[in-house]
Amino acid sequence: MAAVVVLAPHGARADGAFPNGQSVLAPADRPGEIILATNFGLVSTMDGGRTWLWSCEQAATSYGHLYQMGPAPADRLYAVSTGKLVFSDDDACDWQTAGGLLAAQLAEDLFVDPSDGARVLAAGLAAGDGGTFYTVLESTDGGATFDRTLYTAAPGDLVTGVEIAASDPTLIDVALSHGAAGAPTLARSTDGGATWALTDLTAAVGAGQLRIVAIDPSDADRVFLRAIRAAGDALAISEDNGSVTVPLTLPAGSLVAFIRTAAGTLLAAGTSYGGPVLYRSLDGGASFAPIAGAPPVLALGARAGTVYAATDSTVVPFAEASSTDEGETWSPGMAFTSVAAIEPCVKAACQSDCAARAAQQQWPAAMCAAAPPSADPPDAGLDAQLPGDVVVGQPVDASTVLDAGDVPRTPRPMGCSCAVTPAGPGGGALLLLAAGVLFQRRRRRP
Repeated sequence: MAAVVVLAPHGARADGAFPNGQSVLAPADRPGEIILATNFGLVSTMDGGRTWLWSCEQAATSYGHLYQMGPAPADRLYAVSTGKLVFSDDDACDWQTAGGLLAAQLAEDLFVDPSDGARVLAAGLAAGDGGTFYTVLESTDGGATFDRTLYTAAPGDLVTGVEIAASDPTLIDVALSHGAAGAPTLARSTDGGATWALTDLTAAVGAGQLRIVAIDPSDADRVFLRAIRAAGDALAISEDNGSVTVPLTLPAGSLVAFIRTAAGTLLAAGTSYGGPVLYRSLDGGASFAPIAGAPPVLALGARAGTVYAATDSTVVPFAEASSTDEGETWSPGMAFTSVAAIEPCVKAACQSDCAARAAQQQWPAAMCAAAPPSADPPDAGLDAQLPGDVVVGQPVDASTVLDAGDVPRTPRPMGCSCAVTPAGPGGGALLLLAAGVLFQRRRRRP
C-alpha cells in the first residue's frame, strides 16, 4: 500500500473550512474502488473514477481524520474522530467504535499492520493519579477491542506516532517528545512491544517535534521521519547503524506528504516560504530535486506504477491528480463539482449538509437529490491517462497549473493506497480533560 501523509484542516461541516482532501485510499483487491478522505466526509468511486459519490460526516466520524484502510480481505476502513477510534466494514455506511482499554482513553493515532488486518495499534491518552500519560495499545481483532498495552510513556512525554514495519511485524517504532526538554526521540521494539529502546535524535535533527513518515517496506531498519522545527520542517532518514541524515529541508515551510514508490522513487511534498513544493529523489534519499510545475499536493499514494495526489482545491480547480512517470508530470482529475450523488445508504442523513454545500457552490444543488448513475464495469488499464487529459508539470509551468480553463471537466480514473508501496511488483473518551488536549489534532504523519 502507498504512503498517505497529510496535514490539512478537517471538520468543514463544523468549522467552515474550505473543502479539501486528506488522504487517498484504494484497496488492491478492488481495482475500481478509490476513496478520497476529505474534511467533509468521503468521496468515493467504484468504477475507477468515472462516477464519484459522497458520504457525509456522520455522528461517529465528526471531525474525522487519519483515515486508513486495512489489508485484504477485510479492507476495513478506520478513522479517528473526537477522541474515538472508529471503523466500518460496509464502505462507510455504518461505523462502530473501538472498545477495550481504548474506551477509557482518547485515541490520538492508529496504525494497521500491513501484513495482518486483525492487528491494529493505537496511541491513547489516559488519565491517572499523576495526570495524563500516553500509551500504545494493541488489538488483535481488527480494532474492535484493545486488550494489551505495549508501551506506557513517561508522564509529560508526548507520543506523536506509531508504525509497524511491513517487512518485519515484530518491529514497532514510536515517535516521542521525551523528557523535560521534549527531545525528539524514536522508541523502537524489535520483539513486538515486549521491550523498547529509546534514541534521542536532537543532535541529528535539532530541537522540535518528531513524526514517523514511513518505515521503508524493504528495509525495516530504515525509517523516514518528519522533523518539525521552528525554521521549517525537514525530512530525516534514520538507519539501523545509528546514523541519521537530513537530505531535505523546507525553509519556513511544512512537509505534508511523502511516498516511496515500488520503483524506489521518493516523493516529498509540502510548502516552503508559503508556496507549494514537490521534491523527488532517484537515489534512495541521498539527494532531492524540485519538480517544476507540480500541483499543490496534500497527500500521496501509488498503485500499479501510477502516483496519485490529493491536491489543494483552494488553489487549483481539481481535488486529485495522477502521474505515470514517477512524479515528473501530472494529469488533473476529479473536482468536487463533479460529484454525481450521495451514497444511497446515507442519502437521508446527508441532505442538510449537502444543501449547505450546494449553497456554497461546492456542487450543484441537484446533486443532493440525484440517484447514482449506472456505472459500467471498470475497464482494464484504469490507471492510464485518458485522451484529452491535461498534463501538469514540466514542461507546463505553474501558471498553467492554476489556469481553470485548462482543466478537463470530466473526471479521470485515479487510484492509490495507504502506507508505503511494497518493494517489487506487488505491491471512552476521558472526562474533564483539558479542552486543549481534546481538540489538539496530532497527526502521525505530515
